[in-house]
Order: sequence, then structure tokens, then C-alpha cells
Amino acid sequence: MNFSNGLSLRAQLYILVSSLCIFTLSASLYNNVSNMQDYLNDQLASHAQGAAHNLGLSISPYMDEEGLVTAEIMTNAIFDSGYYQFIRFTDFDDNILFERTNPTLAHRVPQWFMNWFTLQPPIMQSEVSDGWRLAGILKVQSNAGTSYTALYDHSISALKSTLLQLFIALIFSYFILKSVLIPLLSIEKQAKEVTQKQFNFNPSKPFTTELRTVVNAMNTMVANIQRSFSEQTALAEQLSQEVYVDSLTHLPNRRALLKRFDSLQAEAQIQGDRFFVSLVSMPSLQSINSNEGYGSGDSYISEGSELLLSLSHNIEGIDVYRISGSEFAILAYVTEEIANEFSQNMLDAFNIANSSRFEEGFANQVITKVSLTDSFTDVTKRLDTLLTHDNYLASPMTTNIATPNEARSRSEWVNIISEFTDYYQNEIADASSADFSIKCIPLEKLFDLTMQPVVDKDNNILYVESFVRFKHNGKELPTVDVFAMAERLGLLDNLERAVVSFIFLKLQQIKQTTVAINISNTALHDANFHQWLFTLYRQLQHRLPPILFEFNETAAMVSLNSTKQFISQAKSAGIGITIERFGSSLTSFQYIKNMDIDFVKLDGSYIRDIEQADTQFFIQTVTQICHGIGIDVIAPQIETEQVSQHCLHMNIDGLQGNGLFAVKNFNHIDGLTINTATMLDLADFN
Repeated sequence: MNFSNGLSLRAQLYILVSSLCIFTLSASLYNNVSNMQDYLNDQLASHAQGAAHNLGLSISPYMDEEGLVTAEIMTNAIFDSGYYQFIRFTDFDDNILFERTNPTLAHRVPQWFMNWFTLQPPIMQSEVSDGWRLAGILKVQSNAGTSYTALYDHSISALKSTLLQLFIALIFSYFILKSVLIPLLSIEKQAKEVTQKQFNFNPSKPFTTELRTVVNAMNTMVANIQRSFSEQTALAEQLSQEVYVDSLTHLPNRRALLKRFDSLQAEAQIQGDRFFVSLVSMPSLQSINSNEGYGSGDSYISEGSELLLSLSHNIEGIDVYRISGSEFAILAYVTEEIANEFSQNMLDAFNIANSSRFEEGFANQVITKVSLTDSFTDVTKRLDTLLTHDNYLASPMTTNIATPNEARSRSEWVNIISEFTDYYQNEIADASSADFSIKCIPLEKLFDLTMQPVVDKDNNILYVESFVRFKHNGKELPTVDVFAMAERLGLLDNLERAVVSFIFLKLQQIKQTTVAINISNTALHDANFHQWLFTLYRQLQHRLPPILFEFNETAAMVSLNSTKQFISQAKSAGIGITIERFGSSLTSFQYIKNMDIDFVKLDGSYIRDIEQADTQFFIQTVTQICHGIGIDVIAPQIETEQVSQHCLHMNIDGLQGNGLFAVKNFNHIDGLTINTATMLDLADFN
């Protein structure tokens, strides 16, 4: 039994009471048998003394006979009863005149019992006279055989009685302790829930005053945490709504767009992706305001926002913003194919919505691809220019989106994705844990693993985040394109499994440093993937370093139930959890209160906007909320020393970004060979 985690109070009390009962009743049994032993020794002595006295008187008249024949016959008659060990008649010179002896026989009594409880019958004697002359001394010792049998039978009976008493005492003790300690179960459950970030009240009212005090103290602590959490959450949500949300449409505003644009561009640089920005103009706003009033103008804008939300509702990676009175912007972190399709859907919807009421049309839109070097100003200028030229207005997509050399046909994507998934399906899916590593080696031709550390204020590694990049014909492919096309082709599950298998292969070269693995939005809610993932992890756990899973806030909020199930399975396997892009959805933070997570990684847009006083206040509030329920906070996308200092002053626990340590290819990190790797060194990232 492993006592490294201690022994429960319940178990200790049961052991204590059981030990006391066993000790007390064992001592009582021993005393009972010992008293019986002393009693039998006294009886044997009394019996021998009586026999010596009576036999001596009986044979005294026959002391003058030749050979003492009559005396010996009378002695034999008494001795043959079997109750005597020996009877001996001697003269005063200790010469034996006649003697009878018997062995000590106790056939039913074990030898060990006679050794433990030895009976020692004394030798009793009586002087025999012949008239006035002393003729000799008669010595008698009782036979202990029957006494041993009596003592053994008495001991067995006492043992049975003692065991029955012990059983009854333990049963009563068990039920008494159980009734007293029942409240401990609810207290223990509440304590475990607190460690798992679940703050629930304990309704029990223990009869034991000390336990009742503990319950009341725990409930008071939980109430204080909940009140503090609710107050700070409400404050953060109010600030978020005031600063980042448009009051009419409840969409993120221009400031939120600027923050998200910078964050998305930084993220795209790490992943090797690109994204798109669309500008939607509602040109009839001024005429409606003039002809129908400002209320109708507000309704017109609301109608436009609802239409855009309905079009983007089921498309992951598309966010809608209201940036001015009559303009909306759309950030699309999606594939080119999806961007084209979404743009066409917008044009179709705007054409359907057109009527004579809208003098200048219901809405116009243009879209452009954002390169990694484009600033937000560059993008908005390009979009404004496109909107002013009628020849672009009727086109669903401008030539700024992609060049012909970058485009790939569906058949090309089928071949690429199949290349990534076929090997896994044919070679790895059914491989045993012993063959797993060997089978996965060819995946290194398809994928690259890059890493970036998350460090604390002292530059100690909290964990290292891993990123997988896809290779085809010597070139890297945009991650978002690969996953999106795999989903459309029905190959996403096999792609996810191939990627995780590759990561597990590479991580076997690390022993101590915790490594984070990103879980996609789809995989987070796929029960079959969960089962496969945790089964594989348990098979390889002895070869892997500590693991932590990361998934973004938007994915978590798709289904809180399945997210909690995933977290529960991860925790049972000893795996940590990070929610990244925290705060990006501009919704309530209440959902994290009952999630057993270790870190929240703020959305990079807040860090890039950290110079603003209200953003600093927002980050401080979020940090206090998380610290209040035992969650550490990480700031990503740190680009300058000044930003990192701002974060540390706000008590943020972890820092990540190219300004600290750039993303590096796993194979280029010094010292990480299969034979020598023990832990990552920060120097490897300099």
C-alpha cells in the first residue's frame, strides 16, 4: 500500500478503535486463561496433598508387614485411577521402598499450548508412622494431563467468546464512527471540488460541533470566493462591453478589430498562415436617416449586422466587427476557398435584400488577403480604394486575395491530405506500443515540430508550447488550409491522429520539461478522438515528458459539457490544461469557475494593446479573477521588454513571445538528442 499521499482520518480512526478493541480483548483473554492456569495449579496441589494424607493414614497399619505388600496394593488401587503423576514411599534415608509413576498425557492439547501455559503440580508429602515409630515418607504428585485438557477446553471456549465480543464491538464501533464521520465525506468532497476550481456549498449540518465549525468555515470561504469572483467578473465584463463592444449591434467595435488584427497577424506568422479582411459598407444609411429618421437608420444597421452574423454563424474563424456608423469589417482566418465562398454568399444575400427603399443599395463588400507585412492602415487603404471603384463592386473577390501560383485545386488538396493521412491509417493505426516509435519515424518527412517556451518572471520554463508545420514538396503549407481541407474531405480525424502520433514520437526525446500540445476545436468535442488520445497516452506515458493540452476559448464554449469531460479525462491521466485566446470572445468569464484548468493564456490582442490604461485595468481584473480561483495567467505575443515589464507589474505568471524567445525547430534545439536530452535549456532558444 502506498502511503505517500497520507492516510485518511476515517482509516486512522478505524485502525485506532480496532487496535484498542483487539488489545483490550486479547489482554482479557490472556488474563482469563492465566487465572484458570493458577486455579488448576492450586487444585493439583490440593488434590496431591489430600491423597498423600489419606493414603498415608490408610497404609500406616501395615508398616510391620514383610515387603509392605498390603500398603503397596492399596497404593496401586489409588494410582490406577490415573490422576497422579507418581506416588513414592521412601524411608528417612530417602531409599525408595515402593514407587508408581505415570507419563503426563494430554493427547488433545497441542504442545505449543502446554509450552505457553505450563502447569506445575507440586510434590506433596505425608509422614507414615507405625505406632509411635515413623516408618517413612509418602510423596504424591498429581498428573497434569487432565488439567491441561481442562485448561485447553476452557481457553478455546474463552477465545470463541472473546472473538464474538470483538466482532460485536467492531460492528458497533464501525456504525458509531460511520455516523460520526459521515459529514467528513461531504467536507472531503467540497475540499476536492475547491482544488478543481468548483466552488459549491456543503448543505450538511454535522452533529459534531468541530465538524460543523469546519463546514461553516468552508462554506464561508466558498461564499467569499464566489462573491469576489462574481464582482470582479461583472466588472471585467462591464469594462469589456464599454470598451470593445458596439452598443447598437453588440458586435466588437473598431478598437477590438485593431487588437484582433495585430494578434491574428502575429499568430499567422508563427503558424505560417495568412488571413483575409472584408469591408462591408451600408451606403443607404444617410438617405434612410434623412427620409425615415434615425430610428429606422438604426434598424437598417441592425438588419445588416444580423445578416452578417447569420452568414458567419457556422463558419469557424470568421468574426464580424462594426467599425463605424455604416461600415462593418470581417476578419476571416480561413482558407481561400472558404473566404471566396463566404464573399459570394454575402453578395448574394445583399442582392436579395436590395429593394427600392435602399437608394444606394442594401450593402457593398470587398475582400482582400492580408500578407504578413501588411499593416492595418495598408489593408484599410486597399479596401477603401476597392470600394470606390465600381468595377470591383460587382466582383465577389478581388485580385488582391491570391495569385494564381498560390491557388491549389481540390484534387491537389486531396492528394496532399491523403499523403498526410494514408501512412497513419495503413501503418500506425494498428501498431502496438512497442512498434509505435519505429512506425512513426517516416512522419518526419511530412511534419516539422517547432517549440516556444513559456517562462516565469525568473526566466524559468513553465512549459514549452509545440507547433506542427506541414511540408509538401519541400514547402510549408498554411496550417489553417490543411485542417480546413482535411475537414471538408472527411479526413480530419486521421490527420489529427497522425499529428499527435508525430508529436508523441518527437517528445520521447524530452524527459522533464512540460510540453503543451494544441487540441483543435473539432478534436476537443470528439469522444472517439478522446478515447484514442488518452489510450495512446497511457501506453506511452513512461516514455513521455509531462504533458499539457491547450485549446482556445471559442472551442471550449461550443459545448461546456464536452469540454469538461475532456478536462476530466486529462486530469485523471495527470495532464495539465491551458485555455488560450482567453477573453477573445468578449463574453462572460463565469464558465471558468467550474473548470479544473491550470493556465489561461490571454488573447494576444490585449497584450499588444497593453499601453492603454483601460486595457491594463482589464488585464489586472482578469488576473485577479484567475488567481482568486487558483489559475495562473500567461501573456503571449510579448515583443518588447517594455511589454514584458508591464505584464510582470500586473502579476502575470507566465510570458511568451518572440521578444523573449523565438519559435525554434525542434531538430535545431541544441542538446535535444535521443541519447542526451533530459530537459530543455533556455539557452537553446537564444
